[in-house]
Amino acid sequence: MIKLTATALIHFISPVMQVTENFQKRELILDDSWEKDGKSYPNFVLIEFSGDKMAILDNFAPGQRVTVEAYVNGREYQGRYFNTIKGMSVAPYQPLQTSHSVGQRPTPAPAPDYPQQPQYPQAPGYHAQGAYPPSGYPQQPSYPQQPSYPNQGGYAQPAPAPMPRTPQGGNLGPEGLPFGN
Repeated sequence: MIKLTATALIHFISPVMQVTENFQKRELILDDSWEKDGKSYPNFVLIEFSGDKMAILDNFAPGQRVTVEAYVNGREYQGRYFNTIKGMSVAPYQPLQTSHSVGQRPTPAPAPDYPQQPQYPQAPGYHAQGAYPPSGYPQQPSYPQQPSYPNQGGYAQPAPAPMPRTPQGGNLGPEGLPFGN
């Protein structure tokens, strides 16, 4: 599943719908339409809420700007692919505080609430993640540059071997291999 966060205006909130005997859902439709160069581009996004998450929508109404956290589920059916966006939470939109007086530092935004990555013990012989080049890493010796003597009677350099012509599809096929059959 892919997690996403979206902020937009609520366009519509459906009543509870009985989909099957054991499954109910509510739909939240967000309006993320925009205008550019005098043209209007409608964009409505449907997010499903089911189970105990349906009650979250009781606290909101069309016209409110909200931030929604959801998961995108995808599936294949008879060669076609379909997506469902399943809502997990809805909160009133909180704009970031960017204005501040001269001489004052802006208040940092709170860190996102991401789950902590597990910390695994470091295997011997490997360096800590993010440390490159690792401390104590031995420098590789540099090799002296070979002198070049253009047109001074040195040894003649052979012409490079011709490369086999690559077919249009980019696959060399057996004819492009460097060894015989």
